[in-house]
Amino acid sequence: MDNLEEKIRAILSEELQKSNGLDTSVQGSSSDGNNGIFNNVDDAIAAAKAASDIFMDCSIETREKVITSIKEGFKPYIEWMAKQIKEETGMGTVDAKIAKLNNALYNTPGSELLQPEAETGDGGLIMYEYAPYGVIGAVGPSTNPSETVIANAIMMFAGGNTIFFGAHPGAKNITRWTIEKMNEFIYQATGLKNLIVSISEPSIESVQRMMEHPDIALLAVTGGPAVVHQAMTSGKKTIGAGAGNPPAIVDATADIDLAAHNLVDSISFDNDILCTAEKEIIVEQPVKAELIKKLQAEGAFLLRNKADIDKLVGMTIQPSGEPDRKFIGKDATFILDQANISYTGNPKIIILEADKEHPFNTTEMLMPIIPIVACPDFESTLATAVFSENGNHHTASIHSRDLVQINKAAHRMNTSIFVVNGPTYSGTGVGYTGASALTIATPTGEGTTTSKSFTRRRRLNSPQGFSLRSWN
Repeated sequence: MDNLEEKIRAILSEELQKSNGLDTSVQGSSSDGNNGIFNNVDDAIAAAKAASDIFMDCSIETREKVITSIKEGFKPYIEWMAKQIKEETGMGTVDAKIAKLNNALYNTPGSELLQPEAETGDGGLIMYEYAPYGVIGAVGPSTNPSETVIANAIMMFAGGNTIFFGAHPGAKNITRWTIEKMNEFIYQATGLKNLIVSISEPSIESVQRMMEHPDIALLAVTGGPAVVHQAMTSGKKTIGAGAGNPPAIVDATADIDLAAHNLVDSISFDNDILCTAEKEIIVEQPVKAELIKKLQAEGAFLLRNKADIDKLVGMTIQPSGEPDRKFIGKDATFILDQANISYTGNPKIIILEADKEHPFNTTEMLMPIIPIVACPDFESTLATAVFSENGNHHTASIHSRDLVQINKAAHRMNTSIFVVNGPTYSGTGVGYTGASALTIATPTGEGTTTSKSFTRRRRLNSPQGFSLRSWN
């Protein structure tokens, strides 16, 4: 540890000398704490706590320098990172990952959301400010590894916090690289070390140890139901982003051309691995045939044969009822090839007609296989959408021209994100449609998180002043 500064300076010097290319090594530095990577949880959290004691006293200007260094530092690496995420996880598409990385880097609000609030009057001054928690224990998914690290870091650093990040084992290399690079950028800009830390070999046990560590002040968990439940029962304040099974409602008044385009565009985006992505289509019977025809025109492959549908169910859903990881985030053509189902062209998604009890309708598949459930009228369509969403209160959408029905659906679905006549990826900020949303805290109620979510709201009272309107 004595020569840590010397090592970091050598790394940075090497970076500056690379004028004709990028350093794309994922191996990173040794696990002695260089660039935020440690051998064990206790050492990592101790370093983050020491950094927190310094960082919470730093100026807002310093926080802004930290965030700017992240945005500028990662800019030349975005395409390479997208390719590495695809290669390591085997999920999604490079183009979608480029869009998600840009969204995380340049569409995540920071300290501008943390302006103080003040009240004055005969009782003096009352002021509210947003203060850091300290060390935040974060857990990320393999579906958005670097994106979650970046977005969470911008929000959490804006609030003055430091971070222990528990990487998903299925994306540990690119996550580690992202954390190491982030520490390099921050140190070069500010001289601060270990604002974000992790360990060299992530595991379930390391996440459990982190959750129970006394120096972790807040948990922010993006992942499956099991890890979110574990965090919520840890006894610590938790911001939990859990499962979803988003239905897309298409009513009889919808612009079917627009609906079909948006649905295929959104479902095929990163091969449907976003937790916000449409997982089933619930349509009013009068427009079902037209919708299916338009979906096909947009690149959907209609699976008609019951034997083929049953084969696909058996292949992609495990006996436990969970989707088979082998097919999560894979191209529609890969899935069809593996099922020996013939097709023509280059299908973007797979669609099939089903009833509401079909496993493709009740399972969050995270792959471009989409059931279409037809209902006789709007009320039954909405009721089926509520059933399909399964009480996750995560994301839902509607394609409709009827404002009353749009309003009723938005109210009844009661989801953290509700999208009207658009692709549901817009609910994550992709395309700069609002702030980025990489941690959507539905189980714990925060919804789409921002820097405010990771701060404590503190109140200051000064009865002797300050008020320019009166003096008591």
